[in-house]
Amino acid sequence: MNKVIRLAGAMLLATVSATAHAASLPLDLDCSDNGNPAKEAARIKTAAPGVVTRASKHVLKVLAGGKTLSFADEPPYDDPNGNMRYEFCARKEGFILVRAEDIYLSTGKLINEATGAVTDGGERVTLSPDRRAYFTSSQPDGLDGSVWAIHALNGHQSWEGYSFISHPVKAGHMAATLSDERWEANGELSAQATCFYGKSAPWRVKLVKSDGAWDWRPRRTCPDA
Repeated sequence: MNKVIRLAGAMLLATVSATAHAASLPLDLDCSDNGNPAKEAARIKTAAPGVVTRASKHVLKVLAGGKTLSFADEPPYDDPNGNMRYEFCARKEGFILVRAEDIYLSTGKLINEATGAVTDGGERVTLSPDRRAYFTSSQPDGLDGSVWAIHALNGHQSWEGYSFISHPVKAGHMAATLSDERWEANGELSAQATCFYGKSAPWRVKLVKSDGAWDWRPRRTCPDA
């Protein structure tokens, strides 16, 4: 009997440890595979059976927080440059990402399954290791880059910027592009900066707040064209 109890205890500790480890890592959701109804149906069947359903071709329903959320496409439906369209993207650890796209912007909605809260998301969403904040990336039409933002879990936006560092003097020009963004263990957001011109080595920057303003640091002087 004692052997059985010890085995059950070890299994419980392993489960708790695995859950704690998972919660200490960032959580990624993305809409990289989109625009195909058959693939969306497969994602729903695999990741969200009984939770996400296609009530009709243009209505997506999600069960969350004890209620049914409805995301209805806006007509005209047959116009490729039409109004808002919704698509199920991903479901992980109690969070659901729905793509929201129109002619001007490709972004998303983040749904908290526990509460049913719907907050602004993006084409990509990464929750911080402590799940107190999340990063989003959205794509405006015609922008050479993406719009990045950081939100509290309740949806409050604390920062918004671009996936590049602007030129310090030339308005409308980039000094460096940003990529490989990630949450650090201490809760800071970092990214790799690469000079837009020249062959300077990339470097790691962090988004920090100084004198009430957010900026990427450390900065380096990049060559001009």
